[in-house]
Amino acid sequence: MTTLLEINLKTKSIQKKNIESSRKKYIGGLGINTKLLYDLVSPNDDPLSPGNVLIFGAGSLVGSKLPTACRTEVTAKSPLSGLFGTANAGSKWGYNLHCAGIDHVLIKEKSKTPIYLVIDNEKVYLEDAKDVWGFDTYEGTDKLKKKHGKDFSIAIIGPAGENQIRYASIQNDYHASWGRTGMGAVMGSKNLKAVIVRGNNTPEAKHPANLKELKKEAHRRIKNEPTFGPTRKYGSMITSDPFNDIGALPGYNFDSGSIEDWSNHLGRKIYDTKYKEKDLACHSCPVACAHLTKVTEKELNNPTTDYQSKEIKGNKGMEITFAMEFGAKLGLKEIPEILKCVELCDRYGMDVVSSAGSVAYFITSFKAGHFKNVNINFTPEWGDYNSIWNLINMIGKREGIGDLLAEGVKRACQKYPETEKFAYHVKGVELPGRDPRAKMDVWSLGYLTSTRGGDHLRARSPVENLKKGLIDYKTEELGVTREHIENELDMPKKLKDKIFGTPPTGVDIPAMTVYAENLITIINSVGFCIRPPILRSLGPDFYARAMNAFHGDDFTEESIYQAADTIYKLQLEFNYREGSKPASTADYVFPSRFYNESLKSYNSSHSPLKHSPLDKTKIQSLLDEYYKYRSIP
Repeated sequence: MTTLLEINLKTKSIQKKNIESSRKKYIGGLGINTKLLYDLVSPNDDPLSPGNVLIFGAGSLVGSKLPTACRTEVTAKSPLSGLFGTANAGSKWGYNLHCAGIDHVLIKEKSKTPIYLVIDNEKVYLEDAKDVWGFDTYEGTDKLKKKHGKDFSIAIIGPAGENQIRYASIQNDYHASWGRTGMGAVMGSKNLKAVIVRGNNTPEAKHPANLKELKKEAHRRIKNEPTFGPTRKYGSMITSDPFNDIGALPGYNFDSGSIEDWSNHLGRKIYDTKYKEKDLACHSCPVACAHLTKVTEKELNNPTTDYQSKEIKGNKGMEITFAMEFGAKLGLKEIPEILKCVELCDRYGMDVVSSAGSVAYFITSFKAGHFKNVNINFTPEWGDYNSIWNLINMIGKREGIGDLLAEGVKRACQKYPETEKFAYHVKGVELPGRDPRAKMDVWSLGYLTSTRGGDHLRARSPVENLKKGLIDYKTEELGVTREHIENELDMPKKLKDKIFGTPPTGVDIPAMTVYAENLITIINSVGFCIRPPILRSLGPDFYARAMNAFHGDDFTEESIYQAADTIYKLQLEFNYREGSKPASTADYVFPSRFYNESLKSYNSSHSPLKHSPLDKTKIQSLLDEYYKYRSIP
């Protein structure tokens, strides 16, 4: 049975509902979250009002013990964009939720006073949060584990969520976060400090023998994927050097695609050999792409007093997002400095991409002569750890200029129109890492088409090769062999023909963007990971068979893909109701600078790379093709 736990914070009512029929139509996780949000939130509702809802949805295969099946989606109307908002995280929270007999948690209305929700197997109740309100996420997690038990998984907001910073995140057991689109701000607006979960009853499969064989198949396919070994060794840092090599870094707020001596400071090998201490895996994951690193105050000129949790050892290690945002975008070159900035964001409970983007916006604007009337008692500068740390701290507390930056760059430049050219966002959501001027491919087009705004995690090609170029503006070189596409790629045959041609000759970028969005919708609905070894090795046919084995469903590769298409279009329809339509050019264009200025870059041999401004007409042509494949009028 698929169970929805519905909590009304105003009336304190707690109900459990059978939503099995929703799973059969919307898969689970992100899919059911999407349907609930669409049905329950009215157009033009303020995202920070009691009328918004907050939905936790563990993927429908979480609890199956299939490899990487542990992820949970949190969904609400975004206070950052005013549109569809959602974020994804792993660790063990979703597994505990399933083992407590619950699949989705729907939070409605607002409590008068701070509280937190306890799900302890069959027992569900609300507790006064006065003893943890105001504490950062690490401290709060420590206190809740000490009170309730170390085996609880903790979803918690920090001061950023309490202060309703529009890109506040929800921290998940220290080292994972529901980061993007401001889900922590929604949680804070409801006076909900945490949702803590313990479950001891492992779900049973409807067809255990079939599930056992699927588990063997998945492990074999994932471990045989060529990206498995490098991803296990380097994690997402596997892409650090290629991003610099193709000149795609967001250097100094998208001013430079390359950084001097990048590989010696922030390359994957320097992290692996000097800083990585221990692998860190989410529940049920054979990849273990995350790592732990110890960073001490002695390595920093740090203006903080370090609080070290007794429950953890060291900092979460480097991710490519950390390197791109704090390393390239803000100019920090030392890994300990970057990891401490990430820790500060995690303690406050703030998305690292939007935090770094807001700081970069301010530094660029300040250096261009704006904000001179703002008294911050220090001079913000690229690569200056202290000034960057201070700005993050001001945002987390909403102090001084931090109060403006906490609103996100779109709102900040509306108040200061002369700074608009330094505000990099799509649909109000700050742009992450890679500069689209370096390579206009599926990843880059996805920045524009993503239902949650400027984003890099909802449209990733399963055959992507960063070093492959373009055949023309709409076609990318094949990132894998023809034989792999024809014989190994888990994709419906008719879609292969549409995307790659017969025989495969290239990747149709708009068609692949639609497919990639739908594939990742499936993945986020079943609760798997999108790291390259999984994204490249498993597809609709596998996920359909897994749903059938675990739940006794009757999905096919075509029907599960069609369900994902329905889910994605429902997200689009949610945004349309809020006025964000394809015809709305303000929501479907890159920042103006990308169309007006070349990107300064050079390769590893220091030879200049030519990255011209984006051609707005050609981008629109790509979008028109995308709309056609998406069946958008």
